[in-house]
Amino acid sequence: MARSADHEERRKRILEVTIELYLNSAQPVSSDSLLKSRKIGLSSASVRNVFSELEELGLLTHPHTSAGRIPTDEGYRFYLNVLMEKKRLKKDEGDFIDKIYELKVNELDDLLFETSKLMSDFTHYASIVYLDDDDKTYFQGLRYILEHPEFKDVQRAHEVLEALETRAELLDLVKQSFSDRTHVYIGKESHCSQMEYCSVVVSKYSSADKKDGRLALIGPKRMAYDKVIPLMDYIAQVMQDNIEKY
Repeated sequence: MARSADHEERRKRILEVTIELYLNSAQPVSSDSLLKSRKIGLSSASVRNVFSELEELGLLTHPHTSAGRIPTDEGYRFYLNVLMEKKRLKKDEGDFIDKIYELKVNELDDLLFETSKLMSDFTHYASIVYLDDDDKTYFQGLRYILEHPEFKDVQRAHEVLEALETRAELLDLVKQSFSDRTHVYIGKESHCSQMEYCSVVVSKYSSADKKDGRLALIGPKRMAYDKVIPLMDYIAQVMQDNIEKY
């Protein structure tokens, strides 16, 4: 029983390291590159065996042109739900965000515009700020989509940009109900074919006087989730605190 538990922990560790390496490099992860980057007491052959097991479980896959592995949607979901340790927002980052609101926000439109700009500039992903009561929507950061290696493929980039420009299906996704402050839709979880290679991170905010809305970031599935989620939590709280003034 202990040996089985050890093997399960080994699989989790290798999956976690593989995903973290892929998040940083955008390159499929081979057994050799994994062993060079982290101290894992296994041979290259043993890592390849675990890779094969993780593929059978649907958590990793490999592009046809590479021997390395990349996460599947299910692999990312397991990473988010089980493996990832969410980081805290750094104090200087929080101070910077607070200063933006203090200096640049004087009315409701400022609040919505500056929030969408801040989200995109901070993360280099596309952003949405939606206010339900006034049915106002602000989009920023379309240009950032093209910075990411995943969207060097022209057809793939075209599909994502089209979804961002037409907006209706994406806004339907952003408005969906969920229980936590922030929710992540990974790839096919969005049920939008144009967003198959993207993740959408959505946070909700509301005020005492019933001003409700959503914030969203759209970027590649290869997102720094451990940093993006606390950032979104923080900005959603700042929005909630500020929107009551308008």
